[in-house]
Amino acid sequence: MNKVINEKLIKRNKTIGNVLSISGFAILIGGLILNMNPTPTKTLVSFGALIVGFIVAQISTTYVTRFGRSPRFDEIIADNLSKLNNQYTFYVYNGPVPMLLVGPSGLWIPIPTIAAGEISYDNKWRQRGGSAFMKIFGQESIGKPELEIINQEKLIIDFLKKHVNEEQIPPTNFVLVSMNPKAVIGDVENAPVPIVDISSLRRFIRKNDRKEELKISETLIEKINETLSEF
Repeated sequence: MNKVINEKLIKRNKTIGNVLSISGFAILIGGLILNMNPTPTKTLVSFGALIVGFIVAQISTTYVTRFGRSPRFDEIIADNLSKLNNQYTFYVYNGPVPMLLVGPSGLWIPIPTIAAGEISYDNKWRQRGGSAFMKIFGQESIGKPELEIINQEKLIIDFLKKHVNEEQIPPTNFVLVSMNPKAVIGDVENAPVPIVDISSLRRFIRKNDRKEELKISETLIEKINETLSEF
C-alpha cells in the first residue's frame, strides 16, 4: 500500500492542540484564583473564564486526540492496512477528508471511534458500559456517526466533481473503526454503516473488495491519485 501523509498539517495542528491545552488550563486556573476573594465583578469574570476555559479545553482535546497522541489514529490504521497491495493508496489529511483509501473497487473512508463498552444498533446506536464521565464530555460516546458520514461524503463527492466526470465518480464506502480496546462490538447487523475493530479492518476491506463487481479503471485511479497528491 502506498501512503501520502500531510506531515506539515499534522505538525501544525499538534502545535495548535498543545497551545490550546495550556491556554485552556491557564484560563481555568485564572478563573478559580479570581473567585478566591470574590466580589460581584470578580465572580462574573471568574464564571466567564470557567466557561471559556472549558470550551478551549474541549477544542484542545479534539486536536490533541487527533494530532498529538502517539501513535495517532491514522498511524494505527495505516499500520493495519500496510499489507494491502500497491493498487491501494492511503491519504492522510491530504484531501477533503481526514483519511481516504483509494483502491481498485472504490473509495474507503475509515472513521475512528473511541466509544467504550458494548456497541450495538437497534434503530439507533446504543452503548452499554464505558465511563459515564467520559461520555458526558463526548470522549467515549458513539454519538451519531451518520452525521459525520453525510458531511464527509459530500466533501469527497464535491471535490471529485471538480476533477472527473460526475458519472465516473467511484462508490464511496464508509466503515467505523473501533479504536478503544475496551469496546465490544455487539449486534450491528442492521447498522447503517459497518463497524469493525481495528484488528479486523484490512480483512474487512479485502473481503468486501473481492465481492465488489465494479472495478475502477487504472486510468481513473491514476487521475484520482494525481488529483489527491496535488491537494
